Formats: sequence, C-alpha cells, structure tokens
Amino acid sequence: MTDTKSTNARPPIVTLMGHVDHGKTTLLDAIRKTNIVSSEHGGITQHIGAYQIIFEEKPITFIDTPGHAAFEKMRSRGAEIADIVILVVAANDGVKPQTTEAIKHIKKADKPIIVAVTKVDLPNINIEKVKKELKDQDVLVESYGGQVPVVEVSAPKGNGISELLELIQLLWQISPKPNLPEEPLEAVIVESYMDKNRGAIVSAIPKVGTLKVGNKINLDGETVTIRALIDDLGQNIKEALPGKPCEILGFKKALDVGTVIRDTTTTKNSVQKTQATLSDIIAKSQEVKDKFKIVVKADVLGSLEAISANLPQNVLVVSQGVGEVQPNDVSFAKLAHAPILAFNVKTSPSVQHQAEREGVMIRPYKIIYELIADMEDVSTGFEAAKQEKKVKAQGQIIAIFTIDGKTIAGTKVTKGKFTLGDNIFVKSLGGTKESKIVSLKKFKKDVETVVAGQECGIGFSTELDFREGDIIESLG
Repeated sequence: MTDTKSTNARPPIVTLMGHVDHGKTTLLDAIRKTNIVSSEHGGITQHIGAYQIIFEEKPITFIDTPGHAAFEKMRSRGAEIADIVILVVAANDGVKPQTTEAIKHIKKADKPIIVAVTKVDLPNINIEKVKKELKDQDVLVESYGGQVPVVEVSAPKGNGISELLELIQLLWQISPKPNLPEEPLEAVIVESYMDKNRGAIVSAIPKVGTLKVGNKINLDGETVTIRALIDDLGQNIKEALPGKPCEILGFKKALDVGTVIRDTTTTKNSVQKTQATLSDIIAKSQEVKDKFKIVVKADVLGSLEAISANLPQNVLVVSQGVGEVQPNDVSFAKLAHAPILAFNVKTSPSVQHQAEREGVMIRPYKIIYELIADMEDVSTGFEAAKQEKKVKAQGQIIAIFTIDGKTIAGTKVTKGKFTLGDNIFVKSLGGTKESKIVSLKKFKKDVETVVAGQECGIGFSTELDFREGDIIESLG
C-alpha cells in the first residue's frame, strides 16, 4: 500500500554530530558507499557539503560538513536546515566534551535524535556505559525507558547501516515535511568558500521550491544569475527539487553558511500578490485572536530571518520587508492594528509624521536581542490581558457547606455573571482545577444566573478539593 503522506514528503535532511574521531566521516563514507576522504575522488564529491542516497526507493539527504559551529550558525540565522540529527558516540570512548556540546545544540534546536554507537567491532567496548553517560546528559534511550533510538554500527564492516537508514525513514514517516516544488524558492547554503581555480564555491539545499539554472538571486544589493547547477555526483543538472543538494555556479564571493537564498523574480511576484490581496491578509490576521500582530522592517534578509526565528509563539508577523519604513507600511500597520518594528533601518520625517497622524507606533531597534526581549515582555502582557478579557465572571469562596451529600461552595460574586452550565476554573495556592456549574442556589432556591454583588451556592459537576478564599472564574 502506498503511503500518501510520505509519498508527498520531500526527502529528510540529516546531519551527524558528535566528538572528534568518533567516526562521523567513516560512517558517512559507509552510507554513501564511496570513500569520500580518498584522494582518488577529487573535485565536487569532496566539496559539495551534502549528498543524497536512495534507500528502499526513497531519497535521504545527508549534510557531511557542518560540525557544531556551522549547525549553530544555521540556527542563529533561522535556517534550521537539518530535520534529523544523528548523534555519533564511539563505543570505546563514550560521551566526551564535544558530545555534550552537540547534545546542547540538538536540544536547543528541538530536533529528533538517533544515537549511532560506532566502533562496536573494537575490543574493550562498553555500550551500557555509553547509554548511562547519555542518560546523565538527559538523552534517555529506548532501553532506558526513553524515546531515543540507538543503532550499533561498525562502519568499516557495514554493520548497522541498513538499520540506521530504516530508523531515519521511520522517524520521517512520523512527521514529514511536505514536498513543495512550486512554492517560492528558499534554499539554505551548507558550504561556501573561495577556490583559487574555480572562484566562489557555493553549495545549497532547497527546503522549499525549486532551484533552477537562470534563477536570479539578490544578495547584499547585487543580483546574481545562476549559471549552472552540479549535483553530488558531479553531473550538471537543470534544477534541484526540495531536499536535493547541489553546487551553484554564478556567485562572485563566498556566502555565509546558513544564508537563505530566494529567487528575486518569485519574491517580487509574491510581494505583488500580497499587495493585491491586502484586504484578505488583514481579514485573516484579524481572525487570529490569540496572536499579537506586528510589522517588521529590517536592513537585510538575514536580520528578518533571525527575528522571525526567535519571536514568541503568540506574536504574528503580518508583514515584513527589507529597507526603510515606507508610507504603505504605515497604512498596512494601521489596518492590521499592529506596531512597526524597524531594525537597523531609517524612517523619514514625512513617514514618521504620517504614523503619528494615523496612530501607528514605529519602534526602532539596533540590537536583535533587545527587540526579542521587548516582544517577550509584550507577549506576557498580551497573554495576561487576553486572559483578563476572557473572564466572564469571578467570585470568591467564602463558605463551604453540604447539601444532599454534595459539597457546595458558598460564593460571593465579584465580577460579571455566573450562569448554570458555565465551565469554570477554581484557583487556589495548590493550582487550578476545572469543572462545570451544575447547580446555582440563592437563598436555598435554584436559580439560572447570579450577578456581581450577590452571594450564592455553587455545585460542581466533579468532586473538587476547594477552600475558603479560593477564586472561581468563568471564561467567556
């Protein structure tokens, strides 16, 4: 039977991390079944920084360069290139300082982990010791009651390779990313440097969209046309679909690892489409009641990526762009009821005056973490205000008594109106409990509603442990 979900998924992108000399390169070599470190295999196969294999008729992409610094650099720019991380630990050596550092980066990125215990063919190994040391680092493997799978590997002998690839496919089937070749291009640079003979060497993996010969890429104010694409086997190709690594010819300088490149034609069309359907975007953003909306203008795409990657979950970017704050940004922000965050960009006096007239706040920033810190403060305040707005009724328990064997909360209503059938929360020092009002009594008579200033007896649908002084809230 064909798995539609996985059939429509792009290939998983996998990277290996761990301590030096624990066998990462040898393991990648065994997976690829070619000796990538041998001098007889020169050129592109050494330098592309990633390659793709087919396992059980499905592709898997491996990044074979990054190491911890590049992994973190990609994260800091919002690239998040890897879908799955293989943590490589040598059976004869165990958890070492770089292993611990790798675990920290993987957890920070919130990526699925597979532990590959390498060098299991050597004498004097202790795999249980490795698992215990991983547990001490809060990596709980399956045999210790956790969810992290472990594969024992001997790369030179080829043992455990199929099991490792099967695990990758299994993890990807659980939570795949969709294959989106027709979407606007977003490709991430995984390796880049200057070669004295060939000039700028840039290797990338498309996450979304298709990388094509002839694409025009705008970076740092310059437009670069992609002259050629070369895959990991050294073959010229016309296009690279999502998840397909390739080398790009056409750039005049090396790019930072983690840079996200986009096709300027597609980007321009996307902007035009956004402007043409402005009312749709505003209507959609206003439907998102639980999000605090903002407009972001920044100096470069890298800044936008870093800001977007680190915003609190309940902050929604309804519009973003590169360059000075423009009059249309102010108009958009007014319609969206959103402030404009201006990172390292200017606002002309005329636009500032327009914003003042329209009641739009423009807040300038020079340092990203200050912008993020402000948004975290706003997020907290927004949540508190949202919760306050939701409270339909509030009361305090002033007495506890029993009627017909059921415990009743004698309550003074301090805000709003309690209604029979309301879902309520009882808040105490011990926490918050949820229940439902199944009876309301006033002067021993059953009533449908009780309003602020009145006292009543409230019966709950579940047995709750409550005390005098506890607060009862009903949310609207």
